[in-house]
Amino acid sequence: MAKRKPQLPVTKAKDSIHVVNLASYTSTKVIESTRYDWIEYGEDNMYFRYLIDRYNGSATNNASINGISEMIYGRGLDATDSESKPKEYQEMKELFSKDCMKKVCYDYKMMGQAALQIIYTKDRSKIAQVAHMPIETLRAEKVSNGEIKAYYYSGDWSNVSSNDNPTRIPSFGTSDSPIEILYIRPYRAGFYYYSPVDYQGGLQYAELEEEIANYHITNIQNGLQPSMLINFNNGTPDKEQRDSIERAIYEKFSGTSNAGKFILAFNDSKELAATIDPVTVSDAHKQYQFLSDESMKKIMVSHRIVSPMLVGIKDNTGLGNNAEELQTASLLMDNTVIRPMQVTILDELERILEYNNIDLDIYFKTLQPLEFTDLTNAISDSEIEKETGVKKSERDNDQEQIDEQTEELG
Repeated sequence: MAKRKPQLPVTKAKDSIHVVNLASYTSTKVIESTRYDWIEYGEDNMYFRYLIDRYNGSATNNASINGISEMIYGRGLDATDSESKPKEYQEMKELFSKDCMKKVCYDYKMMGQAALQIIYTKDRSKIAQVAHMPIETLRAEKVSNGEIKAYYYSGDWSNVSSNDNPTRIPSFGTSDSPIEILYIRPYRAGFYYYSPVDYQGGLQYAELEEEIANYHITNIQNGLQPSMLINFNNGTPDKEQRDSIERAIYEKFSGTSNAGKFILAFNDSKELAATIDPVTVSDAHKQYQFLSDESMKKIMVSHRIVSPMLVGIKDNTGLGNNAEELQTASLLMDNTVIRPMQVTILDELERILEYNNIDLDIYFKTLQPLEFTDLTNAISDSEIEKETGVKKSERDNDQEQIDEQTEELG
């Protein structure tokens, strides 16, 4: 009969080794909470702040948002019928200042929505002024009869509670108030009050890129010291003590800001001292390079950037390394990403013009170089102008100059 091997005391073995997870990631949730008169955005009502932090912390996310918002605004608002309606055109330019429109385009891309403060004349016969309203300062009122009738304003929502009274401002077209809010947002399935950003799927990678940068900076500041494995060689404490030690280590050394730090242990005697063994990763630089490259790719995918060069990011792979490919990428992005955003903003601006009895065919002048424009489907003069940003009178003058030069040479 075979002799049975002695069994290790499993419970003691398990108790003697304790794994401490210094940091674990929990993604920020996009929710609409209805516990107050206003609708909170995010678990702590600070989701807009979270988006701002991701913009400030991630270089790729920052460049993508800046590049796309500049493409949305282009060279500013114009109208195809500006020359035939000069008075209305001038009124439109006075209502929609360059600074205001740039901020609207920026908010719309970065925050997923934008807002305008509509200021009426005393008799409400016209809209006297249109001003940008920072979107992070607003929260929607609970819906009434299928309509959002107001928005609440606060300069700092982190300090607002149920006992506070944020300023209530009626929605555009719902009151007789001298000031109203026009809220600009696209449809998003599952959300009634707010619209998650179009790059929502890339936010985790924006956080990852930020953490990688923090890790490298901290390593440099701490002299590139390795991480440490701590062994307490003075016996196995009870569960309560183990949990206490785990919490203390977690609180002191969790996160990228503690990369490369060492632990100073105080012991009763040399024999009971904790031993510290370096834990090194031979290919750490390769791992971080992979994560950095992957973060950049995923962030750009979430923004639907066809070629990194379109937003000022140099890249040696993929589409966009020669003029023809860059033109293809530029046209694709303009048609599938930029114009749909422009249309949503323009639709809301037209509501303001309609109130003031201004009938103009407005558009954002493109940043596309003339040689990149596609006039295949542009039939009318107005369509050609929207594609190129060049008015018919300018095109006619250019053609006349070409004809004159041709005659001189001929």
